[in-house]
Amino acid sequence: MKVLLVDPQPESRDALRRAFAEAGDQVRGVTTLEEAIRQVGEFLPDAVVSALDFPEDDVSRFFQSALRLDPRRALYVLTDASRLEAGVRAMARGAHDFLWRPISPGRVSLLRSRLQARRDREGWLEETRLKLARAEIATSLAGRSPRWRAALSAIEREAVAEAPVLLTGEAGTEKEAAARALHRLSRRGSEPFVIAAAPQRLPGDGAGGSLYVTGIERTSALALRELAGEFERADGRRLVLSTDQDPREALEPGRLPPELSESLRDHVVHLPPLRERGDDVELLARRFLYDIDEALTFDVEAMDVLLAHAWPGNVEELKRVVRRAASLADGPAIGATLVLSVLGRPPASRHLRRRRAPIVRVAVGDSLANVERRLILRTLKFARGNKRKTAELLKLSLKTIYNKIKEYGLEH
Repeated sequence: MKVLLVDPQPESRDALRRAFAEAGDQVRGVTTLEEAIRQVGEFLPDAVVSALDFPEDDVSRFFQSALRLDPRRALYVLTDASRLEAGVRAMARGAHDFLWRPISPGRVSLLRSRLQARRDREGWLEETRLKLARAEIATSLAGRSPRWRAALSAIEREAVAEAPVLLTGEAGTEKEAAARALHRLSRRGSEPFVIAAAPQRLPGDGAGGSLYVTGIERTSALALRELAGEFERADGRRLVLSTDQDPREALEPGRLPPELSESLRDHVVHLPPLRERGDDVELLARRFLYDIDEALTFDVEAMDVLLAHAWPGNVEELKRVVRRAASLADGPAIGATLVLSVLGRPPASRHLRRRRAPIVRVAVGDSLANVERRLILRTLKFARGNKRKTAELLKLSLKTIYNKIKEYGLEH
């Protein structure tokens, strides 16, 4: 455990240092609240012990700042035995407990045991919260294509950091759901999540939680300056920004305050468009339809139409199409003609089946592995990345197709 001691009196500071160090803790001691604020950001202590030799209001503000950076941090005050009522007042203002001079190793041991019990309980609660968050995210950001899994992994990595994050991607690529996932997976996940769409001014007082600012290319200069202020504050909100632009355009010099722009360059998460997510179109379409009506399904030709569409509106467009098709369905199976009409295309789905299959030429001396690799690759392209259709065309199981794709490195 890391412990920060804030005490201008060397005798009691050294006694506290020995008591915590003998219990195996890492301990740092400082003499001023100004230095303590800096050490909270650098040392990242699990517990802070601050003497009440400073004005009580100053100690209270220091504790509030320390808690904003880590709500689980334990806060103790140190006072003279003749001023125990000051310790009681400090507890009423947010301190967890107090110590008194002269230092008692037994009292320090008691506080440590209470702290460990509280941390164990909070750790269990945090673990449970994260499990629930991941279960929610598996639904709100469903997908199994390699590019989508890479984006989800980037969200997980960024969630544990405190740096601001820039989400990029075309309209409809679920950037708000991704921002919520970042928030829910972070240590701030139980605090407020505030959305500001291309704001003229930032909402709220900037205390705690996460602030999600959409459309930063349309955000006012005043709000951008306020964003820079949030970024510079040690106790400000976690910033998550998003843009439909290419990140290089969004981060061009002069677009954002320099400090914020430089930080964002190393924390960009790109959400790929739906047309680059292969079988995710089928997975999402079936899931959206099931959520509307469990009895409805897409027939094979209807799914071919969905897979062949370019989805310029991405996931949001797919949701609208599925909802509209479900509302117009007159039987349990939704066909290609209905899907084409919802998409605004002429009902001529036979062209999907009339495409001429490509020819894979085999030369004497080709290895069987090379022939198999080329055949699977060309069939995948012909099926527009649909692995289920690839398996059907090659008369193989879907599991075998997945294994072969992995073996030959056919998907990136």
